[in-house]
Amino acid sequence: MAIVGLSSLYIVLKEEPFENLIKDITYDRENKENPDVWEIVDEAHHSLTHKNLKSIQDLSSQGYSFTVHSPYCEINIADLEASRRKESLSKVKKSIDSAARIEAKALVLHPGLKGKNPIIAQRLNEESIVNLYDYAESFGLTLALENMTPNPQNFMTKPIEFEELLKRSKIKLKVTFDIGHAHIGNLVNEFISKLSDKFFIIHTHDNHGVKDEHLGIGDGSIDWNSFTKKLMELDFRGIYIVESVDKPFESVARLKKLLSPI
Repeated sequence: MAIVGLSSLYIVLKEEPFENLIKDITYDRENKENPDVWEIVDEAHHSLTHKNLKSIQDLSSQGYSFTVHSPYCEINIADLEASRRKESLSKVKKSIDSAARIEAKALVLHPGLKGKNPIIAQRLNEESIVNLYDYAESFGLTLALENMTPNPQNFMTKPIEFEELLKRSKIKLKVTFDIGHAHIGNLVNEFISKLSDKFFIIHTHDNHGVKDEHLGIGDGSIDWNSFTKKLMELDFRGIYIVESVDKPFESVARLKKLLSPI
């Protein structure tokens, strides 16, 4: 049976307090809408401060499972300015520390940005990814790099960028495949054909192929029947994380149904 989880993004973007997330995690809802794992977005007022981390540790001790999405606002691990890049790395490493303390199944990482000098930024981006990969490895934590939306400033939007990084760095990096991001660039099938063996987490949410909408599953133009069928044929055994801001629990139920053996 596939593991289907839910990202706390829906509650973070609504700017609801962390306590509301704890209530949602522990709420007794129908099993089909109940996430198998929760992805904690370590950002803004949901940052894994001592108090927030303690709440998640308590739930972890009760048998709840988690992944962590590292901070991404005002973070650029490829920043040309050394002190800002160092600060970004420090924030992500703090997130790795927190993820290790709750025995998270993985940590999701965003790549850096190209900035004004893409050539230098690319080198810095790869150096930072390797640095963070090694740091996560020291805790036995899986680091999974996410593909980004097609944008002139974004690294890691196409499969070839991952292939080249893996070839140059020699690290056994895992991938967080965001189908919503790939759908915008019409790259879903290419990512699956070239990198599915590296997939560890799959971020699932819908859009109409133009912008990142984080719609409920089935509310955009992604062909979910085809996608889930391919992943089942490939015997994907990682984690599906619903990142829908609209209809999050309904989307968990829809995805579980799509992934259920006939």
